[in-house]
Amino acid sequence: MEKALRAARVALAILTAAVCLALIWQAVDIYRIGNSPSNFSAPGVRIQPVYSRPIVTERLGAVAPLLYGYAGAAVSVMLWQAIAGKKARPAIQKPAPQPGSAPRWLRPALYAAAGALILLGALNGGARDVLVKAINICTECIGLG
Repeated sequence: MEKALRAARVALAILTAAVCLALIWQAVDIYRIGNSPSNFSAPGVRIQPVYSRPIVTERLGAVAPLLYGYAGAAVSVMLWQAIAGKKARPAIQKPAPQPGSAPRWLRPALYAAAGALILLGALNGGARDVLVKAINICTECIGLG
């Protein structure tokens, strides 16, 4: 049982690396298209919008099956660890909460609020604004633009 769980963890680590490489590849390809000479061909020519939502969505759609597989594998391994952990390990006594400490629900509530606000910001177009600002800062510092 332990060997199979260890193999599942190794497979999940390999899948994590594959997801990271696929996302990096898509980002580099979008950047390469944005900096192609045809995009800056003549004065007065409108620059191709390579960082638009449809293009980024199309690129992430190519990686979506890998992301779904990764999410499923991660959940499976976590459930497997939880089930295997309950059988193999004795229950650990949790210390009593200290006076003046935060309630147990506070940390998950803050994580949920942070995730919701990040999602709202991304849906509101904030991710694009941050990307544009980051591109401007990078190109100014490095001297590409």
